[in-house]
Amino acid sequence: MTTISFPSTTQVRPVLPRREELPVGRLLASLQHAAHRTPTKALLLEAESGEQLSYRQALVGLAALRRLFGPPPQRIMLALPGGLLNGLIWLTALSSGYDLIPVPPAASLDEARRLLSRQPASILCAPDEGESAWSAVLLSPGQRLFTASQLAEHLSHTSEPERELSVCEGRVYLSTSGSTGEPKWLALSERQIVWTADQVRRSHALTGADRGLTTLPFFHINAPVVSLCASLLAEASLIVAPRFSRRRFWSWVERYEATWISLVPTIVALLLESEERPAFLPGRLRFARSASAPLPPANLRAFEERFGIPLIETYGLSEAGSQVAANPLPPAPHKPGSVGRPTGVAMRICVPQSNDSGQGDAREALRDLPPGEVGEICIAGPNVISAYEDGAGASSFQDGWFRTGDLGYFDEDGYLFIKGRLREVINRGGENIAPREIEETLQEHPAVREVAVVGRPDPLYGEVVVAYLSLQEGRQLDVEELRHYARQRLSPPRVPVDLVILPELPRNATGKVDRRLLRTREQARRELHQIAREEAVGQP
Repeated sequence: MTTISFPSTTQVRPVLPRREELPVGRLLASLQHAAHRTPTKALLLEAESGEQLSYRQALVGLAALRRLFGPPPQRIMLALPGGLLNGLIWLTALSSGYDLIPVPPAASLDEARRLLSRQPASILCAPDEGESAWSAVLLSPGQRLFTASQLAEHLSHTSEPERELSVCEGRVYLSTSGSTGEPKWLALSERQIVWTADQVRRSHALTGADRGLTTLPFFHINAPVVSLCASLLAEASLIVAPRFSRRRFWSWVERYEATWISLVPTIVALLLESEERPAFLPGRLRFARSASAPLPPANLRAFEERFGIPLIETYGLSEAGSQVAANPLPPAPHKPGSVGRPTGVAMRICVPQSNDSGQGDAREALRDLPPGEVGEICIAGPNVISAYEDGAGASSFQDGWFRTGDLGYFDEDGYLFIKGRLREVINRGGENIAPREIEETLQEHPAVREVAVVGRPDPLYGEVVVAYLSLQEGRQLDVEELRHYARQRLSPPRVPVDLVILPELPRNATGKVDRRLLRTREQARRELHQIAREEAVGQP
């Protein structure tokens, strides 16, 4: 088998297969195998209703949706909230040669129109009429609309597949968060998704005895790949909820005997706001995992102390089908503040270096950094995309590597620590300051719930540090007290010149803190202050 080999300077350099050498159809094969061995076992369980979709029902439903949607190529825009139907459509598309475009069910009418214009679809799967803006979108000739009720009705009259189902590789189209500009679109094939999902299965030691629980949306990459596809490859079960509920979350874990739970830092913070530990814990729960955003080390320690469950921090990107690094399960050490070791990818920490080829090539070469030094995280592997759609973001791809734009370093044990985004670095008088180290420090204060640090334009230093924060429920905090707290723990250039307390931090469409909006606000504030000064100077 031909393999990719990586240069000796690569810090993590496994021998990986080429994407085209990966087998097609593993999702369907796993579904067929489980449907034969354990036909009545639940693949998916709906947390609120208790409704189940068994492996046999999923296989029958997949065949029924193929008949309904028709032969490939089909482009399916999926605007349904998370649930059994959503998961089934994901598996159908990836196994049937369809292009799947998952989008937010709660999109506004203008957003829905823009999405359909940007990613034309032959089929729209949407909530029932009156339940969202999607039902008001005017479809073009040839486009078909299937509402949730219509799809459920069709599936209720299904029968066993008449013949063996053929395999045809599908793709999913996703947009990046666009926190630093216009969203970029990317495509992932079934083989790329399966490679990543199998790394999740391996790193979390998932087996047929496991039951995962996710409350994350299916229009992002995490829930479909990390939870659904990894569970299918393990022939395990997955509990899904359309949204997170702090009041009901632990009751779902107890009722369905979940063995692992998929979280994001915001959910971790919300769960910590309750002072009580459910009496049943740990029950069958082996671990919780966190992804999608930085997890403050203080919250990781507090979660493990409060609930008695290992909390495994991971690192993933849409461009690689989700997870590319994860902390190991106990008894191996998982380090607070680290996202663990690479999983299924080659990874290196680089700084841009001038190209000395003498051929007039202005492109910067990549130079590796030793352990402990912060640089840009670059990855390669069969699951990593080689380009964005329409040629956007071409500078992110270099010499077979994807430049993530994330800053980080390896320690001597090979654990990866994320320090922020390359474009988020604050340049104060020539000193580069990573926002994350300030955020983690302020997050240690017991009254602080969430922090986002951005740069404010400054005529003297170029940029200065500003911190936006929200408080724990029921807590109050004097800004001067927090400023004193920061001065005791941070060097002077890193102490925020301004601390802004908000009820909630703004978020973008992917649920991440919208730093671009905060930076825009800081730019606007500077301009207003400049106008005020000029007007004051001009007063007679």
